[in-house]
Amino acid sequence: MELWQIIVALIQGLVEWLPISSEGQVVLFLYNFAPVSPEEILALVVWLHLGTALAVIARYPRVILEIISLKDKKLFRLLLVATLTTAITAVPLYFFLKNINPVHGELLNILVGVLLLVTAIALYLPTRREEGEVVDTRRDVQDKEAGATGLVQGLAVLPGLSRSGVTISALLMQRIDKETAMKFSFLMSVPAVFGILLLEIISGSTLPTGVGAQDLFMIEIIVFLTGLISMEGLLGLARRVSFWKLCFVLAIVAILFGIPALIP
Repeated sequence: MELWQIIVALIQGLVEWLPISSEGQVVLFLYNFAPVSPEEILALVVWLHLGTALAVIARYPRVILEIISLKDKKLFRLLLVATLTTAITAVPLYFFLKNINPVHGELLNILVGVLLLVTAIALYLPTRREEGEVVDTRRDVQDKEAGATGLVQGLAVLPGLSRSGVTISALLMQRIDKETAMKFSFLMSVPAVFGILLLEIISGSTLPTGVGAQDLFMIEIIVFLTGLISMEGLLGLARRVSFWKLCFVLAIVAILFGIPALIP
């Protein structure tokens, strides 16, 4: 197992649940520091999400079991609605990204930076409620909120757009309280990840040269453990940290990193 594989696994696990794009950070690292061709990066990025999906299952085993056994029919329905609407936006974008000529080097950094700015704005909007406005924290997720959030989740196929950030923000802007929004966002990621992995297998794409089955297994272990730890940390800090500010700073860094590509 090579050092770059360990680093990319740590990035995925530690950043996945933050409202900054783990996919964007992974793509930035792979383009600039890893021996992976642009054509192979998307496949590796998709497989990295398996470890974090397994971390959600480990964090909420009873909830997952109740969903699978249909004991919690309402949550099953909500996740089904969210997954179907995710497919509406995610599947076309996925094949579009697979078939276009890859964006190289610093130009990709600019794209990632712009998309990170979109994420920062999405995170900032819920903080702009009028003073004195009362938020009904007892409100639960319904079909409408699940469907709208699923559409937003599908857009996170774009590198740099945070799945966690945009889905949590979408739920908050629909007046879902923070704890409920985070939990539903975590659970939404599981069927989405397994769905995109299925597309990856059906399309016949392969892992990058130099990433064997044993390497992939070790990468997923690291992603799983760090993803579980970072999830617990986020749940503990959720009420005290303004993540949109961190996202904004990273966006500026990414854009500055890409400026050399625009210089003749």
